[in-house]
Amino acid sequence: MPQKADIIIKNGTVVTVDNDFRILENTDVVIKDSKIIEITADTSYSSPKVIDAKNQVVIPGLINCHCHAAMTLLRGLEDDMPLDVWLNEHIFPIEKKFGSEEFVEVGTSLALVEMIKSGTTTFLDMYYYEGVVAKVCKKVGMRAFLGEGIIDLPTPNCASAGETQKYVEKLIRQWKGDPLISFIASAHTPYTCSKEVLQNVIKFAEKNNLILDIHLSETQGEVEDFKNKEGKSPVEYLESIGYLGGSTICAHCVWLDEKDIKLLAKNGVTAVHCPESNMKLASGIAPVPEMIAAGVNVALGTDGTASNNDLNMIGEMGTAAKLNKVRTMDPTVMSAEAVLKMATINGARALKAADKIGSIEVGKLADIAILNFNQPHLTPVYDVVSHLVYAANGSEVDTVIINGKIVMENRIMKNIAEQTVIDKARAFSRRIKDEKKK
Repeated sequence: MPQKADIIIKNGTVVTVDNDFRILENTDVVIKDSKIIEITADTSYSSPKVIDAKNQVVIPGLINCHCHAAMTLLRGLEDDMPLDVWLNEHIFPIEKKFGSEEFVEVGTSLALVEMIKSGTTTFLDMYYYEGVVAKVCKKVGMRAFLGEGIIDLPTPNCASAGETQKYVEKLIRQWKGDPLISFIASAHTPYTCSKEVLQNVIKFAEKNNLILDIHLSETQGEVEDFKNKEGKSPVEYLESIGYLGGSTICAHCVWLDEKDIKLLAKNGVTAVHCPESNMKLASGIAPVPEMIAAGVNVALGTDGTASNNDLNMIGEMGTAAKLNKVRTMDPTVMSAEAVLKMATINGARALKAADKIGSIEVGKLADIAILNFNQPHLTPVYDVVSHLVYAANGSEVDTVIINGKIVMENRIMKNIAEQTVIDKARAFSRRIKDEKKK
Protein backbone atom coordinates (compact mmCIF):
# COMPACT_ATOMS: atom_id res chain seq x y z
CA MET A 1 0.00 0.00 0.00
CA PRO A 2 1.43 3.42 -0.92
CA GLN A 3 1.91 5.93 1.86
CA LYS A 4 -0.72 8.64 2.18
CA ALA A 5 -0.14 12.36 1.74
CA ASP A 6 -2.47 15.34 2.10
CA ILE A 7 -1.71 16.96 -1.26
CA ILE A 8 0.40 15.97 -4.25
CA ILE A 9 1.37 18.55 -6.88
CA LYS A 10 2.27 16.53 -9.99
CA ASN A 11 4.32 17.23 -13.12
CA GLY A 12 5.10 20.86 -12.36
CA THR A 13 8.15 22.97 -13.09
CA VAL A 14 9.40 23.62 -9.57
CA VAL A 15 11.46 26.74 -8.88
CA THR A 16 12.93 25.71 -5.54
CA VAL A 17 14.89 28.87 -4.56
CA ASP A 18 17.08 26.50 -2.52
CA ASN A 19 20.81 27.13 -2.04
CA ASP A 20 21.53 25.81 -5.54
CA PHE A 21 18.50 27.58 -7.04
CA ARG A 22 17.43 24.33 -8.67
CA ILE A 23 14.66 24.38 -11.27
CA LEU A 24 13.11 20.94 -11.57
CA GLU A 25 10.92 20.01 -14.54
CA ASN A 26 8.17 17.38 -14.48
CA THR A 27 8.45 17.16 -10.72
CA ASP A 28 6.08 16.16 -7.93
CA VAL A 29 5.83 18.00 -4.60
CA VAL A 30 4.30 15.97 -1.78
CA ILE A 31 2.68 17.67 1.23
CA LYS A 32 1.63 16.18 4.56
CA ASP A 33 0.86 17.71 7.97
CA SER A 34 1.62 21.26 6.72
CA LYS A 35 5.09 20.34 5.42
CA ILE A 36 6.80 19.37 2.19
CA ILE A 37 7.82 15.74 2.65
CA GLU A 38 9.09 14.81 -0.81
CA ILE A 39 10.24 16.43 -4.06
CA THR A 40 10.71 13.82 -6.76
CA ALA A 41 10.23 12.99 -10.42
CA ASP A 42 7.64 10.30 -9.71
CA THR A 43 6.27 9.98 -6.20
CA SER A 44 5.04 6.70 -4.77
CA TYR A 45 2.75 8.53 -2.34
CA SER A 46 -0.99 8.58 -2.88
CA SER A 47 -3.40 11.34 -1.93
CA PRO A 48 -7.09 12.16 -2.24
CA LYS A 49 -5.96 15.57 -3.51
CA VAL A 50 -3.74 15.57 -6.59
CA ILE A 51 -3.08 18.83 -8.45
CA ASP A 52 -2.02 18.38 -12.08
CA ALA A 53 0.63 21.05 -12.61
CA LYS A 54 1.45 20.31 -16.24
CA ASN A 55 2.31 23.61 -17.98
CA GLN A 56 2.36 25.22 -14.55
CA VAL A 57 5.17 26.65 -12.47
CA VAL A 58 5.42 25.91 -8.77
CA ILE A 59 7.16 28.59 -6.69
CA PRO A 60 7.64 29.38 -3.00
CA GLY A 61 4.85 31.62 -1.77
CA LEU A 62 5.89 35.26 -2.07
CA ILE A 63 6.71 37.24 1.08
CA ASN A 64 5.60 40.88 1.26
CA CYS A 65 7.90 42.39 3.88
CA HIS A 66 6.26 45.80 4.15
CA CYS A 67 2.55 46.43 3.95
CA HIS A 68 -0.32 48.37 5.52
CA ALA A 69 -3.04 45.90 4.60
CA ALA A 70 -6.18 47.72 5.72
CA MET A 71 -5.24 50.75 3.62
CA THR A 72 -6.80 48.99 0.63
CA LEU A 73 -9.85 51.07 1.57
CA LEU A 74 -7.83 54.20 0.75
CA ARG A 75 -6.65 52.99 -2.67
CA GLY A 76 -6.78 55.91 -5.10
CA LEU A 77 -8.09 58.30 -2.44
CA GLU A 78 -5.45 60.91 -3.25
CA ASP A 79 -2.65 60.71 -5.80
CA ASP A 80 0.10 62.78 -7.38
CA MET A 81 1.44 64.68 -4.38
CA PRO A 82 4.48 64.60 -2.06
CA LEU A 83 4.55 62.18 0.87
CA ASP A 84 4.26 64.81 3.63
CA VAL A 85 1.27 66.54 1.99
CA TRP A 86 -0.34 63.22 1.10
CA LEU A 87 -0.02 61.93 4.67
CA ASN A 88 -0.73 65.01 6.76
CA GLU A 89 -3.49 66.62 4.69
CA HIS A 90 -5.29 63.56 3.34
CA ILE A 91 -4.44 60.11 4.73
CA PHE A 92 -4.06 60.92 8.44
CA PRO A 93 -7.33 62.93 8.65
CA ILE A 94 -9.32 60.12 7.00
CA GLU A 95 -7.70 57.52 9.27
CA LYS A 96 -8.55 59.67 12.29
CA LYS A 97 -12.18 59.89 11.19
CA PHE A 98 -12.70 56.31 10.01
CA GLY A 99 -10.00 54.28 11.76
CA SER A 100 -11.95 51.53 13.49
CA GLU A 101 -12.13 47.77 13.88
CA GLU A 102 -14.66 47.68 11.05
CA PHE A 103 -12.34 49.65 8.74
CA VAL A 104 -9.47 47.27 9.50
CA GLU A 105 -11.59 44.13 9.14
CA VAL A 106 -12.99 45.16 5.76
CA GLY A 107 -9.72 46.57 4.43
CA THR A 108 -7.64 43.60 5.56
CA SER A 109 -10.09 41.10 4.07
CA LEU A 110 -9.78 42.88 0.73
CA ALA A 111 -5.99 42.94 1.04
CA LEU A 112 -5.73 39.22 1.73
CA VAL A 113 -7.81 38.32 -1.31
CA GLU A 114 -5.64 40.58 -3.46
CA MET A 115 -2.39 39.24 -2.05
CA ILE A 116 -3.30 35.57 -2.32
CA LYS A 117 -4.57 36.02 -5.87
CA SER A 118 -1.13 37.33 -6.84
CA GLY A 119 0.87 34.64 -5.04
CA THR A 120 1.67 36.12 -1.63
CA THR A 121 1.54 33.68 1.27
CA THR A 122 3.21 35.74 4.02
CA PHE A 123 3.12 39.46 4.79
CA LEU A 124 4.46 41.87 7.38
CA ASP A 125 1.89 44.45 8.43
CA MET A 126 2.29 47.74 10.26
CA TYR A 127 -1.03 49.34 11.08
CA TYR A 128 -3.67 49.55 13.81
CA TYR A 129 -6.08 47.07 15.42
CA GLU A 130 -3.71 44.22 14.62
CA GLY A 131 -5.83 41.90 16.75
CA VAL A 132 -8.52 42.29 14.11
CA VAL A 133 -5.95 41.68 11.38
CA ALA A 134 -4.92 38.45 13.13
CA LYS A 135 -8.50 37.17 13.18
CA VAL A 136 -8.99 37.88 9.48
CA CYS A 137 -5.68 36.20 8.60
CA LYS A 138 -6.61 33.13 10.63
CA LYS A 139 -9.98 32.90 8.89
CA VAL A 140 -8.48 33.20 5.41
CA GLY A 141 -5.43 31.05 6.19
CA MET A 142 -2.74 33.69 5.58
CA ARG A 143 0.65 33.70 7.31
CA ALA A 144 1.27 37.08 8.94
CA PHE A 145 3.81 39.00 11.01
CA LEU A 146 1.82 41.81 12.58
CA GLY A 147 3.09 45.07 14.03
CA GLU A 148 0.85 47.56 15.80
CA GLY A 149 2.27 50.94 14.81
CA ILE A 150 3.99 52.65 17.75
CA ILE A 151 4.16 56.44 17.46
CA ASP A 152 4.36 59.46 19.79
CA LEU A 153 0.82 60.49 18.88
CA PRO A 154 -2.46 58.80 19.81
CA THR A 155 -3.56 56.24 17.22
CA PRO A 156 -7.08 55.11 16.31
CA ASN A 157 -6.52 52.16 18.64
CA CYS A 158 -4.29 53.34 21.49
CA ALA A 159 -3.86 56.62 23.36
CA SER A 160 -0.09 56.31 23.84
CA ALA A 161 2.98 54.30 22.89
CA GLY A 162 2.88 52.58 26.27
CA GLU A 163 -0.73 51.56 25.75
CA THR A 164 0.19 50.17 22.33
CA GLN A 165 2.85 47.97 23.88
CA LYS A 166 0.37 46.62 26.42
CA TYR A 167 -2.06 45.88 23.60
CA VAL A 168 0.62 43.94 21.69
CA GLU A 169 1.61 41.99 24.80
CA LYS A 170 -2.00 40.91 25.18
CA LEU A 171 -2.06 39.77 21.54
CA ILE A 172 1.18 37.83 22.00
CA ARG A 173 -0.36 35.90 24.89
CA GLN A 174 -3.61 35.38 23.01
CA TRP A 175 -1.97 34.00 19.85
CA LYS A 176 0.99 32.18 21.40
CA GLY A 177 1.86 29.05 19.46
CA ASP A 178 -0.39 29.79 16.50
CA PRO A 179 1.13 28.36 13.30
CA LEU A 180 0.15 31.36 11.16
CA ILE A 181 0.16 34.46 13.38
CA SER A 182 3.24 36.18 14.82
CA PHE A 183 3.73 39.66 16.25
CA ILE A 184 6.56 42.14 15.86
CA ALA A 185 7.56 45.48 17.43
CA SER A 186 6.87 48.29 14.95
CA ALA A 187 8.01 51.84 15.63
CA HIS A 188 6.70 54.21 12.98
CA THR A 189 9.77 56.30 12.08
CA PRO A 190 12.76 57.92 13.80
CA TYR A 191 11.12 61.33 13.30
CA THR A 192 7.67 60.43 14.71
CA CYS A 193 9.02 58.58 17.74
CA SER A 194 11.02 60.18 20.53
CA LYS A 195 14.28 58.64 21.68
CA GLU A 196 12.50 57.42 24.81
CA VAL A 197 9.77 55.71 22.78
CA LEU A 198 12.32 54.03 20.50
CA GLN A 199 14.36 52.80 23.45
CA ASN A 200 11.21 51.43 25.08
CA VAL A 201 10.38 49.62 21.84
CA ILE A 202 13.85 48.06 21.87
CA LYS A 203 13.34 46.83 25.45
CA PHE A 204 9.86 45.61 24.56
CA ALA A 205 11.23 43.62 21.61
CA GLU A 206 14.03 42.11 23.70
CA LYS A 207 11.63 41.14 26.49
CA ASN A 208 9.26 39.39 24.09
CA ASN A 209 11.85 38.14 21.56
CA LEU A 210 10.29 40.16 18.73
CA ILE A 211 11.51 41.41 15.38
CA LEU A 212 11.97 45.20 15.25
CA ASP A 213 10.43 47.10 12.35
CA ILE A 214 10.58 50.76 11.28
CA HIS A 215 10.25 53.10 8.28
CA LEU A 216 13.69 54.52 7.49
CA SER A 217 15.09 57.29 5.28
CA GLU A 218 12.17 57.33 2.87
CA THR A 219 12.46 60.89 1.54
CA GLN A 220 15.29 63.35 1.03
CA GLY A 221 13.53 66.08 3.00
CA GLU A 222 12.93 63.75 5.93
CA VAL A 223 16.63 62.83 6.08
CA GLU A 224 17.84 66.43 5.74
CA ASP A 225 15.47 67.64 8.47
CA PHE A 226 16.59 64.81 10.74
CA LYS A 227 20.27 65.60 10.20
CA ASN A 228 19.65 69.27 11.00
CA LYS A 229 17.87 68.32 14.21
CA GLU A 230 20.05 65.45 15.46
CA GLY A 231 23.38 66.08 13.75
CA LYS A 232 23.44 62.61 12.23
CA SER A 233 21.57 60.54 9.68
CA PRO A 234 18.55 58.46 10.74
CA VAL A 235 20.65 55.31 10.27
CA GLU A 236 23.47 56.66 12.46
CA TYR A 237 20.93 57.75 15.06
CA LEU A 238 19.21 54.36 15.21
CA GLU A 239 22.56 52.63 15.59
CA SER A 240 23.56 55.01 18.38
CA ILE A 241 20.49 54.07 20.44
CA GLY A 242 20.74 50.34 19.74
CA TYR A 243 17.80 49.97 17.36
CA LEU A 244 19.78 48.28 14.58
CA GLY A 245 20.53 44.56 14.74
CA GLY A 246 20.07 41.18 13.15
CA SER A 247 16.36 41.21 14.01
CA THR A 248 15.69 44.69 12.62
CA ILE A 249 13.72 45.33 9.44
CA CYS A 250 13.90 48.81 7.89
CA ALA A 251 11.41 49.71 5.18
CA HIS A 252 12.30 51.95 2.21
CA CYS A 253 15.97 52.86 2.89
CA VAL A 254 15.97 55.24 -0.06
CA TRP A 255 18.24 58.08 1.00
CA LEU A 256 21.34 56.29 2.25
CA ASP A 257 24.96 57.30 1.86
CA GLU A 258 27.88 54.89 1.82
CA LYS A 259 28.32 55.10 5.58
CA ASP A 260 24.64 54.31 6.17
CA ILE A 261 24.85 51.24 3.95
CA LYS A 262 27.92 49.99 5.79
CA LEU A 263 26.13 50.44 9.13
CA LEU A 264 23.13 48.43 7.93
CA ALA A 265 25.44 45.65 6.75
CA LYS A 266 27.54 45.71 9.91
CA ASN A 267 24.45 45.34 12.10
CA GLY A 268 22.80 42.59 10.03
CA VAL A 269 19.74 44.72 9.25
CA THR A 270 17.25 43.82 6.51
CA ALA A 271 16.27 46.64 4.14
CA VAL A 272 12.89 46.33 2.45
CA HIS A 273 12.72 47.77 -1.05
CA CYS A 274 9.32 49.26 -1.95
CA PRO A 275 9.97 50.53 -5.49
CA GLU A 276 6.47 51.28 -6.75
CA SER A 277 5.43 53.31 -3.71
CA ASN A 278 8.73 55.21 -3.75
CA MET A 279 8.28 55.94 -7.45
CA LYS A 280 4.67 57.10 -7.14
CA LEU A 281 5.45 59.48 -4.27
CA ALA A 282 8.69 60.57 -5.99
CA SER A 283 10.55 59.63 -2.83
CA GLY A 284 13.57 58.41 -4.77
CA ILE A 285 15.20 55.12 -5.74
CA ALA A 286 16.78 52.95 -3.07
CA PRO A 287 20.42 51.98 -3.77
CA VAL A 288 19.61 48.27 -3.80
CA PRO A 289 22.60 46.98 -5.81
CA GLU A 290 24.93 48.87 -3.49
CA MET A 291 23.22 47.44 -0.41
CA ILE A 292 23.42 43.90 -1.79
CA ALA A 293 27.10 44.38 -2.68
CA ALA A 294 27.77 45.54 0.90
CA GLY A 295 26.13 42.42 2.32
CA VAL A 296 22.76 43.85 3.36
CA ASN A 297 19.85 41.40 3.20
CA VAL A 298 17.33 43.13 0.93
CA ALA A 299 13.71 41.95 0.87
CA LEU A 300 10.76 43.26 -1.12
CA GLY A 301 7.52 44.97 -0.11
CA THR A 302 4.61 46.76 -1.69
CA ASP A 303 3.90 49.35 1.01
CA GLY A 304 0.20 50.22 1.29
CA THR A 305 -2.24 50.43 -1.60
CA ALA A 306 -2.85 54.11 -0.93
CA SER A 307 0.64 54.77 -2.30
CA ASN A 308 1.33 51.85 -4.64
CA ASN A 309 -1.66 51.28 -5.57
CA ASP A 310 -1.72 47.49 -5.36
CA LEU A 311 -0.36 44.57 -3.34
CA ASN A 312 0.93 42.59 -6.31
CA MET A 313 4.37 41.20 -5.48
CA ILE A 314 4.83 39.77 -8.97
CA GLY A 315 4.48 43.24 -10.43
CA GLU A 316 6.75 44.59 -7.70
CA MET A 317 9.50 42.16 -8.74
CA GLY A 318 9.53 43.42 -12.31
CA THR A 319 9.60 47.02 -11.18
CA ALA A 320 12.43 46.38 -8.72
CA ALA A 321 14.58 44.78 -11.39
CA LYS A 322 14.04 47.38 -14.09
CA LEU A 323 14.14 50.47 -11.87
CA ASN A 324 17.64 49.79 -10.60
CA LYS A 325 18.91 48.92 -14.06
CA VAL A 326 17.97 52.37 -15.31
CA ARG A 327 19.21 54.12 -12.14
CA THR A 328 22.65 52.56 -12.50
CA MET A 329 22.54 52.44 -16.32
CA ASP A 330 23.71 48.85 -15.93
CA PRO A 331 21.47 46.09 -17.34
CA THR A 332 23.38 43.41 -15.44
CA VAL A 333 22.29 44.50 -11.96
CA MET A 334 19.21 43.10 -10.23
CA SER A 335 18.92 39.86 -12.19
CA ALA A 336 15.60 38.01 -12.26
CA GLU A 337 17.05 35.39 -9.93
CA ALA A 338 18.22 38.03 -7.43
CA VAL A 339 14.82 39.72 -7.40
CA LEU A 340 12.93 36.43 -6.94
CA LYS A 341 15.18 35.75 -3.94
CA MET A 342 14.27 39.17 -2.54
CA ALA A 343 10.59 38.23 -2.75
CA THR A 344 11.06 34.80 -1.17
CA ILE A 345 14.06 33.57 0.81
CA ASN A 346 15.40 37.04 1.67
CA GLY A 347 12.00 37.90 3.13
CA ALA A 348 12.07 34.68 5.11
CA ARG A 349 15.52 35.60 6.47
CA ALA A 350 14.21 39.01 7.49
CA LEU A 351 11.41 37.34 9.45
CA LYS A 352 13.79 34.82 11.08
CA ALA A 353 11.85 32.08 9.31
CA ALA A 354 14.24 30.90 6.59
CA ASP A 355 14.25 27.43 8.14
CA LYS A 356 10.48 27.24 7.60
CA ILE A 357 9.47 29.26 4.51
CA GLY A 358 10.94 31.05 1.48
CA SER A 359 11.92 28.03 -0.60
CA ILE A 360 10.55 24.68 -1.70
CA GLU A 361 12.57 22.11 0.23
CA VAL A 362 11.82 18.91 2.10
CA GLY A 363 11.03 19.70 5.73
CA LYS A 364 9.86 23.24 5.12
CA LEU A 365 6.29 24.42 5.50
CA ALA A 366 4.16 24.09 2.39
CA ASP A 367 3.68 27.74 1.41
CA ILE A 368 3.39 27.46 -2.36
CA ALA A 369 1.96 29.32 -5.34
CA ILE A 370 1.17 27.56 -8.62
CA LEU A 371 1.12 29.70 -11.77
CA ASN A 372 -0.53 28.76 -15.05
CA PHE A 373 2.09 29.31 -17.76
CA ASN A 374 -0.16 28.10 -20.58
CA GLN A 375 -0.80 31.67 -21.68
CA PRO A 376 0.15 33.83 -24.68
CA HIS A 377 2.21 36.34 -22.71
CA LEU A 378 4.26 33.52 -21.17
CA THR A 379 4.94 31.66 -24.42
CA PRO A 380 7.49 30.44 -25.40
CA VAL A 381 9.34 29.56 -22.20
CA TYR A 382 13.12 29.68 -22.47
CA ASP A 383 13.70 30.82 -18.89
CA VAL A 384 11.03 30.33 -16.23
CA VAL A 385 12.52 32.82 -13.78
CA SER A 386 12.79 35.48 -16.47
CA HIS A 387 9.07 35.10 -17.13
CA LEU A 388 8.23 35.26 -13.41
CA VAL A 389 9.96 38.63 -13.09
CA TYR A 390 9.69 40.25 -16.53
CA ALA A 391 6.52 38.83 -18.12
CA ALA A 392 4.10 37.59 -15.46
CA ASN A 393 1.55 40.01 -13.99
CA GLY A 394 -0.04 38.06 -11.13
CA SER A 395 -3.17 36.92 -12.93
CA GLU A 396 -1.41 33.62 -13.69
CA VAL A 397 -1.60 32.50 -10.06
CA ASP A 398 -4.04 29.60 -10.11
CA THR A 399 -3.63 27.82 -6.77
CA VAL A 400 -2.14 28.88 -3.44
CA ILE A 401 -1.24 26.64 -0.52
CA ILE A 402 -0.37 28.04 2.92
CA ASN A 403 0.78 25.86 5.80
CA GLY A 404 -0.22 22.80 3.79
CA LYS A 405 -3.80 23.99 3.21
CA ILE A 406 -5.29 25.09 -0.11
CA VAL A 407 -6.53 28.66 0.33
CA MET A 408 -7.22 29.31 -3.35
CA GLU A 409 -7.81 26.87 -6.21
CA ASN A 410 -8.64 27.70 -9.83
CA ARG A 411 -8.51 31.35 -8.66
CA ILE A 412 -11.42 30.76 -6.30
CA MET A 413 -10.86 31.69 -2.64
CA LYS A 414 -11.64 28.82 -0.28
CA ASN A 415 -12.18 30.47 3.10
CA ILE A 416 -13.73 33.83 2.30
CA ALA A 417 -16.38 35.01 -0.17
CA GLU A 418 -14.54 37.29 -2.57
CA GLN A 419 -17.60 39.14 -3.88
CA THR A 420 -18.87 39.79 -0.36
CA VAL A 421 -15.49 41.31 0.50
CA ILE A 422 -15.63 43.55 -2.56
CA ASP A 423 -19.20 44.63 -1.79
CA LYS A 424 -18.31 45.55 1.80
CA ALA A 425 -15.29 47.53 0.65
CA ARG A 426 -17.35 49.47 -1.87
CA ALA A 427 -19.97 50.23 0.76
CA PHE A 428 -17.33 51.54 3.16
CA SER A 429 -15.74 53.64 0.44
CA ARG A 430 -19.05 55.45 -0.10
CA ARG A 431 -18.86 56.70 3.50
CA ILE A 432 -15.36 58.02 2.86
CA LYS A 433 -16.49 59.72 -0.36
CA ASP A 434 -19.34 61.41 1.49
CA GLU A 435 -16.91 62.70 4.13
CA LYS A 436 -14.58 64.13 1.49
CA LYS A 437 -17.48 66.09 -0.05
CA LYS A 438 -18.05 68.03 3.17
